[in-house]
Amino acid sequence: MANTILGKSKKTDKKEKPVARDYVKLRQRFSSLMQKRQRYEKVWKDIKQYELPHIGIFDDEEDLAKNKTGKIYNSTTWEACQIFAAGVMSGLTPPSRQWFNLTMDNAQMAANSDVAKILDERQQILQAVLAKSNFYTTAFSCYTELPYGQAPMGIFTDPKYGVRYVPYTIGTYALEAGANGEISTFARRFRMTASQLVEQFGTDNCPLNVINAFKSSSSYNQTFIVNWLVEPNSERTIGEIGRSNMPYRSVYWVEGQETDRALYDGGFEEFPVPVARYTVVGHEAYGKGAAWFALDDARMLQKLEYDHLMAIELGVKPPMQAPSGIMGQVNLFPGGITESDTGEMVKPLFDVRLDTASLMNKIRETEDRIKRFYSADLFMMIDQIEGGQMTAREVMERSQEKLQQLGPVVERLLSEWLNPIIERTYNILDRAGIFPELPDELAQELADADVKIEYISPLAQAQKMSSLTNIEQLLGFVANAAQFDQSILGKLDLVQAVNIYASSLGAPAPMLKSDEEFQQALQAQQQAQQQAQEQQQAMQMAQAAPQMAQAAKVATEAANDGNPALQEWLGM
Repeated sequence: MANTILGKSKKTDKKEKPVARDYVKLRQRFSSLMQKRQRYEKVWKDIKQYELPHIGIFDDEEDLAKNKTGKIYNSTTWEACQIFAAGVMSGLTPPSRQWFNLTMDNAQMAANSDVAKILDERQQILQAVLAKSNFYTTAFSCYTELPYGQAPMGIFTDPKYGVRYVPYTIGTYALEAGANGEISTFARRFRMTASQLVEQFGTDNCPLNVINAFKSSSSYNQTFIVNWLVEPNSERTIGEIGRSNMPYRSVYWVEGQETDRALYDGGFEEFPVPVARYTVVGHEAYGKGAAWFALDDARMLQKLEYDHLMAIELGVKPPMQAPSGIMGQVNLFPGGITESDTGEMVKPLFDVRLDTASLMNKIRETEDRIKRFYSADLFMMIDQIEGGQMTAREVMERSQEKLQQLGPVVERLLSEWLNPIIERTYNILDRAGIFPELPDELAQELADADVKIEYISPLAQAQKMSSLTNIEQLLGFVANAAQFDQSILGKLDLVQAVNIYASSLGAPAPMLKSDEEFQQALQAQQQAQQQAQEQQQAMQMAQAAPQMAQAAKVATEAANDGNPALQEWLGM
């Protein structure tokens, strides 16, 4: 996270310096991005046809109410997609529990209780904004899109909730990655009605035909194709302010209208459309997800299911043969009677003996493979416990294996998607002055500090379990070795072990004292123990004083009686 995350955005009295845009060049770049994505469109359309018919908009489609399930005879892929999305939702960004923490990258500074309290307070504000806004519904939409390979989410300021999140479906956008492999350019092609265009951009910025459609009652809801391009602002002047000098430029225009003007020309401080990607090859912008890997099986599943339905129908209603004289008079209803004067029978054209059991076994095998591709078997293991098919121990062991397979996907989602989402949300709230002011003594100390996001969701925690196991095994080994040699305990720094373990678990900061507070408490405890020992010794001496005085008196009297040994010992 940027090191300015704890600082307020500074106000300035500088006037905005406008930047001249080459809109022709921008439109050419937009067209190039749309043309480049065509290599992926064929696979996306096949996925929509055979796996996920309810996701995606292609070829400027207007009638979204039209049923797209013409080639779907078995809905296993859709069910697996929903299970995958729900599993990732509850495992990565669960709405019902805290799933991330803010901490300092510097361990010593992270141990500072004052800093930890400030970060906890800001984390709670972030969590409240996410819960109040539409973040979780948008996140679930993105998870359902992720089997295509990628799922973008737009993040914008909102006057009602502070922050608004927007999902973008496959077929409406194009992407491009920067030199570091991260998505830095987003292009979107979508439809808006005349009334929506006027409401969002104003009549002064809309083309004449849009304004005429808006004023006409008959074409009030006429749709227009709108293009939107977000990319790094290579024309900005560093140090200058204003929306046209921001790190990322954002330009809207109506397709087919004037090339020297735009609906809106602005920018963003951060890239506003983080993109979740499943797995990526090289520096490709587009990813490949579970639906890519399951596509061949999905095609086969639909064919097998179609054949199975056809076999059942042939068995129930086989083709019939009858004498030519009664053709058209054959009664095919159960119990129906067909009269024939020729004495010939009405009977099936051929003997239908179909092995539907083998066909069903093949269908189940294909369904199971698809579920594994979507990791639906992982997220449904709890059902296998309740059904008595597996023990809890077996589920735990298999879950660990599956989570290791999901590990690279989870790590990519954390670094490429959730990190930018939290950072941009934080910065929007920070620029709006939502967070309380920092104390002066901490503001200077944190000016150059880096804030780190730690994830404590179930899936993120599962990736850390291996490190916790290592700590536990080491402590167990040392405890056993100490039975033979107590000095080995001095090899361990138990204070740091507790800090690392708590950090890996994502325990709340107030649960642990800082190292300074712990040392102070330890010193106070040692001093209290020393004082208690001194008081006990003084009490023992006070109790023994009368006996010692009596013994001294007896010895003196014996010496006075002429005992030479006692006289010499007492110095008499």
